[in-house]
Amino acid sequence: MRAAPPRPKGDQVIWRYISIDKYLDFLLTSSLKFTQIKIAADLLETELMRHRLRSSGAFDGKEEHLDGSKIYIEAIRKTHYISCWTGKKTECRSLWHSYLGASHIGVAIKSTVDQIINSADWGDYSFDYREVDYRDEFEDIEELQVITTLLNVKAEAYSSEEEIRFTIIEDAVDLPEGELSAENPPRIKNEDEFPKVIPIKIRLEDCVDEIWISPFCSEWQISMLRDVTAKINSNLVDRLRRSDVKEKIKRRVMRRQRRGRLWSMGSVA
Repeated sequence: MRAAPPRPKGDQVIWRYISIDKYLDFLLTSSLKFTQIKIAADLLETELMRHRLRSSGAFDGKEEHLDGSKIYIEAIRKTHYISCWTGKKTECRSLWHSYLGASHIGVAIKSTVDQIINSADWGDYSFDYREVDYRDEFEDIEELQVITTLLNVKAEAYSSEEEIRFTIIEDAVDLPEGELSAENPPRIKNEDEFPKVIPIKIRLEDCVDEIWISPFCSEWQISMLRDVTAKINSNLVDRLRRSDVKEKIKRRVMRRQRRGRLWSMGSVA
C-alpha cells in the first residue's frame, strides 16, 4: 500500500492567495477560516479515491464495501475542515488568476508551516497538516481506510497548486452534562448542526511574514490596501509589498469583446 501523504517541514514557505473581502476578514477577525470539506469547490474532495476505484472495477463483487465507503466518506466530509495553502517557493502568476475572482484584487499571505502552527489558538480542536498527493490511479480498496490519504489526495489536474493542507475535526457527537449512562447518552449531531466554516484565532504578527499585493491592483487600490491595513493593524503595514509580476488586465478589450458577442447574438436572433 502506498504511504500516506507526508507532513511538510516546519520551515516550509507557504502562501495563501485571497480576494480583498477575505483579506479584510483576515485583518478584522484575526482568524483563519477552515471550510467544511462538504462545501469545497472540488466536488471530488475525499471522494476521488472511491470514484476512481469504482470506475476501475475494484468494487466488482464487493458492493457492500462500496455502500459502506460512501457512508464513511460522507461522515468525513461533514466533520473535517480545511485551510489550503500552496507550498511554492515563490509568487505564482497562475494562482493570482485562480483565487482572486473576476476583479483580480487581493493579496497573497506569505508564511511558514511552523508560523501557522505556533500562532494559532487551536483550542480543543485536533489538527493535522500534510502535503497533498496528486494521483489519478488507485488499485487497493484498503487505502480507503487510511483517513490521512483520503483527506490529502487530489487529481493530477490540480498538481500545479502544490498544496499544503491544514485540517481540523469537528466532533460528531455532543457529550451530555453529568455522567454518561443509558439514561444520559451522548447525542449524534444532525447534519445542519455542523458549521460551514470554523474560524481559528491567530496572532497576525506571528503568522504573517509578508503580504504581497496583486499585480492587477491599480495605484489607488494599492494605496487603499495600505491605508486599510494601517488602520486595522499598523504592525503589518511594513510587511506589504508589491507583486513581482508586471502585467495588466485589458479590461477595455474584454468589454468590447463581450459587446461584440452580444451584438452578434442579437443579429442572429
